[in-house]
Amino acid sequence: MGKVQYVHIILRVLIIIVNGITIYYFLKTDYLITSIGITLLLLLQIILFLDYLNKQFTDIEKTIDCLLHDDFSNTITKRHSSSVNIKASKLLTKRRKENLQRASETVIFTNIIESLSIGILILRKGSNNNIEIFQINKAFTEFLKIPKFYNWHLLEDKIQSLSKLISEWKYMKHVVSLNINEETENFFLKTSVTQTNNYQYLIVSLETIQQLIDKKEKEAWYKLMNVMSHEIINTITPISSLAESLESLLHEDSIDNDNLDEVSTGLQIIKKRSHHLTSFVETYRQLAELPLPQKEITNLSSLISSTLNLFDQEFKTKKIKTNFKSDSTIEVTIDKKQIEQVIINLISNSLYALDGIESPTLTISVQKVNTKTQVLIKDNGIGIPAEIKDNIFIPYFTTRKNGSGIGLTLTKSIMETHNGNIHFKSNNKDTTFILTFN
Repeated sequence: MGKVQYVHIILRVLIIIVNGITIYYFLKTDYLITSIGITLLLLLQIILFLDYLNKQFTDIEKTIDCLLHDDFSNTITKRHSSSVNIKASKLLTKRRKENLQRASETVIFTNIIESLSIGILILRKGSNNNIEIFQINKAFTEFLKIPKFYNWHLLEDKIQSLSKLISEWKYMKHVVSLNINEETENFFLKTSVTQTNNYQYLIVSLETIQQLIDKKEKEAWYKLMNVMSHEIINTITPISSLAESLESLLHEDSIDNDNLDEVSTGLQIIKKRSHHLTSFVETYRQLAELPLPQKEITNLSSLISSTLNLFDQEFKTKKIKTNFKSDSTIEVTIDKKQIEQVIINLISNSLYALDGIESPTLTISVQKVNTKTQVLIKDNGIGIPAEIKDNIFIPYFTTRKNGSGIGLTLTKSIMETHNGNIHFKSNNKDTTFILTFN
């Protein structure tokens, strides 16, 4: 308390003591009426003193209540200037700022979780083993096609097959197959556990297999940059060296036939290396400068039929049996030229896979799956070996002797610009590439 408050309290206590002594004196001298009057005055002084003390501590009590209940709406009045009131006011202000800071950090944390393309679910368990949902993002609910529940019991009922794994409450990495709207989809599930003083948290992340593949492809793109720089340097270095040698020969006073032959050989090497570099850069340009699709409503059956006609002669020469199944009414909004190139690339790959196969067959079908349209291109060729399945969409990866290694990469890029995707299934006998249009 401040000095003023101490002086007030001392004065009031002294007045009460004086009143008490006065009452005792008048009682001894038999002044009864006077004693009663002074007694009433004493009671009044005591009541005023208690009221004064109550007023001194009212704001402090309010502050403590606010801190206990995290209510920061209260403000301390300026009628009291005691040091305790001032400190209580500062404490309340400090806690208010801390609460606002925590709220801001929670909003930022929630926004970060929501912006992730992978599904995130964070569960919290207290000492009573009651499980609560601490965080759940949009990607998690969209993967499983469920509403965003904030009650664990409601969410548990919707993800029963997944909740069995989650209930183990331990670190794990696991590929799970979930039945979603009567379709089976594969996900990569990862969980981790974090312990605090009061709670145990289980962090669950859910990724589609396609997302994992995309990550690997991005890593491959970084590797590609190193390959490109290495390839360009290896081509330019000998050209520079040869150019210097030829320049020195040309500056000699006389050039004999041996020098002319050396100049000719050097020029041929420069030409060959320049052609190689030009070819390399041209294939990269096709990937880097893929134009934005000019979309229009297109009948898929007509587009595929006209594309198959381009290969008629080759089908006859190689005795390849073709089957085309499609609903002639199925239409999608696409860039006709780009999707035609996609189909050409996939048919070309099938032709390579069918080379030397007995009774080669190519089957193309178009189907509706819920709201999506799929094109399936299937052949009974040599298949795709397991050891290269993760690499077939990587730029410049090819198993063909004269292949450029950009056909499937270009195909995937085109499908992505159409907000679609491409994946495949392959065994020793059959390979099916599936194009999905949303």
